[in-house]
Amino acid sequence: MKFSLMVTCMLYCSAGAFAQNMFSTSSVHPVDTLWNELQQKAILYPSLRQASVTASLFGESAFDSKLNGKDFASGKSRNARISSFFSVPISSWDGNVIGASVYHNAQFFDVIEATNHLASPQLSKGDFRKSTLGLSLNFSRTDALFRTPVIYSAVFTGISDNLKTVRRFNFNGSIAFPLKRTPDAYFSIGALVQIDPSAPFPVLPIVNYFSNLNSRGLQLTVDFPQGAKVKQALSRNVWITVGSTASTYASFYSFSDLALPERFSYNTVELKSGPGFEYLIGKNLMLGISGGLNSIVSARTIAKGSSYNDAFITTTGKSAAFGEFRISLLHF
Repeated sequence: MKFSLMVTCMLYCSAGAFAQNMFSTSSVHPVDTLWNELQQKAILYPSLRQASVTASLFGESAFDSKLNGKDFASGKSRNARISSFFSVPISSWDGNVIGASVYHNAQFFDVIEATNHLASPQLSKGDFRKSTLGLSLNFSRTDALFRTPVIYSAVFTGISDNLKTVRRFNFNGSIAFPLKRTPDAYFSIGALVQIDPSAPFPVLPIVNYFSNLNSRGLQLTVDFPQGAKVKQALSRNVWITVGSTASTYASFYSFSDLALPERFSYNTVELKSGPGFEYLIGKNLMLGISGGLNSIVSARTIAKGSSYNDAFITTTGKSAAFGEFRISLLHF
């Protein structure tokens, strides 16, 4: 029996549907009250911006998939993605901040080669489109623990693909200790807890480091586990960057094939690496172009009610060239 395109494409393409990034640590950055500090942080950390739309194009990539440990399918694919998010502050008081974020992703796949190794199920060549929506409620608190500054955060996320049913609830909780903060440097460490069936690791360390490397606008930012980059200012409103960014994606499916669970999700961890260029128009509108290699760190298909280690399909893929354009709003 031939797989429907809806299922075949998600098994091996280099992007899934965008929802809350499980690696997000945007809530652990200190809460500032000055507008210019908020703007500078949004320039430095794209995850702190209030709205963004990104169009990404990916080159041809080879893949191999295993179904319950057996060779399943291989081939080549290319795809595109349009992702967006919008964040709204709800309330703030005495070091506490509450906000909400909406995430949407539309992905477009083109399977150009498919070789099947099993009689059933099988993959087919063709085009496919899939969309997913995520809604997050974010809370952070800046406080002190044993006279040491501390930042607590919690992110609750619901993910859907049809605006009628919530397919998954995720939770991220973190604690971070700012150890150094000067006009030219910032350093904090902590831990991120993830309650998410698709998470490879339930607990991850947090390392956030920023430094002005010289007086000519060269900056280093490490925001583990999200990524790291070097940024150089060319003028007051133009920057070039080189670095890597990790993101996670999930999409949800129902299928009646007896060889597959009735409901399952496809989950990827991806790493984008390469140079970028940003141009600030006015005080709030940022335009960006970037490119390089997109690598699939992990791609697993998980039955509903199962976890990352119980995936019934595992997929490996070659790194693919990518290019993307982003338009974002820094801060209202």
